[in-house]
Amino acid sequence: MSLNQSWGIQTNIFETNIINLAVVIGVVIFFVGDAVKSLLAKREESILVNLQQAQQRANEMEQNYSNAQIKFQKASDEVIEISRQTEESIKKQEKQYKIQISRDLQRLEEFQKSTIYYQQQKVEKQILQRIIDFALEKVNKKFEKKLTQNVQKSINFFSIEKLNCL
Repeated sequence: MSLNQSWGIQTNIFETNIINLAVVIGVVIFFVGDAVKSLLAKREESILVNLQQAQQRANEMEQNYSNAQIKFQKASDEVIEISRQTEESIKKQEKQYKIQISRDLQRLEEFQKSTIYYQQQKVEKQILQRIIDFALEKVNKKFEKKLTQNVQKSINFFSIEKLNCL
């Protein structure tokens, strides 16, 4: 060994860094390699477990989404059915109301006809009664001149009975 090549500080940075890095990497790989391998294995296992859990959650979410779609479809079908039934019920009610109105109108017409008929009968009776009263009055006047009171009463009663029979 010469005096120039002794142990000491090397001033060439590139040579010393490469050697130092090679030594550090060798020591790290030798001593720390197993620890790093085990950490990496644990990390890999943790990542795989997280991926499996995420996949399981995704599957559950897809199942929940499918169930929600099925429930939504059922609800939509029920809404459509209820709407259809409601329309049918409304049409049925309208038909029943029209029938009821028709019946009511028919009853009103019949009532109107019967009322008119009874009013006509009443007026006819009143007219007949006035005619009878007038006729009796004339008869009474004629009888007063020619008949006695007893004969007159008997004729009046007889006439009234005959008119009542009509």
